[in-house]
Amino acid sequence: MRKLLRKRRKFLKKGGFYRIILEGIIAGIAIFIFWRIKEINSGENIYLQTIFPKVERKIEIFSLILKISLAIIFAFWARIRYSSFKRLFDFSFATIGLILASPLFIIIAFLIKLDSKGSIFFKQQRVGRNGKIFNMWKFRTMREYAELESGPVWAKDDDPRVTRVGRFLRKSHLDELPQLINVFKGDMSLIGPRPERYMFIEMIHRHIPEYKERLKVKPGITGLAQVRYKYGASIKDAARKLKYDLLYIKKMCWLLDFQILWWTAEKIFTGEGAR
Repeated sequence: MRKLLRKRRKFLKKGGFYRIILEGIIAGIAIFIFWRIKEINSGENIYLQTIFPKVERKIEIFSLILKISLAIIFAFWARIRYSSFKRLFDFSFATIGLILASPLFIIIAFLIKLDSKGSIFFKQQRVGRNGKIFNMWKFRTMREYAELESGPVWAKDDDPRVTRVGRFLRKSHLDELPQLINVFKGDMSLIGPRPERYMFIEMIHRHIPEYKERLKVKPGITGLAQVRYKYGASIKDAARKLKYDLLYIKKMCWLLDFQILWWTAEKIFTGEGAR
């Protein structure tokens, strides 16, 4: 390029005329070339013309890359904001829920004690986000020490270990109310994959390697799998419910959360999904 300029400079100094056409990448340094030519004190008019078809294509590609980058940044920022406000929503909902449900807690506690001997609450170790172990709370629905007789098993329909009041609590899903304490503490979220026991996670993981993907988010009181699939108690059921859990993790947003809350309310009032 410099050799070319030196050659053309001699021609212009002799009074010649050149129209300089800059194409492709060279157009990107058009201004630089223009000012170099202006250094020639020949008194001749200098015209600068560029042809941009390739440059336009590059601009279009750059514009597309820019749009995609902005979309990724926006989606990332939206996810951060969603996560932050989700925790705020969970905390607020749990606080208000515990206050409003306190009279119901007293009534349920009285009925449990009246129906069978044992504690009012039942706590069990579950696996939370990133494999963190926490104690999940529920109202006791089975006979005291029932699991010592049967060993760890999945809950199922018409479970003989369930008490009369416990059957009503399960059908109405009121046995899950104490989990608002877990949401308040931050162990759980209102919406998310249901927390499972460590032994069951390891057992299912041997059959379904993707199962631990559920642990990327906080477990919830209710979730997409709970409102779109029946109550399950087998590896086959776990595999089908996992599809819903992974779909939720991929698509999680406010709209989906509120849709799940709506479906959950429908199940509670219709008694659907009781076990």
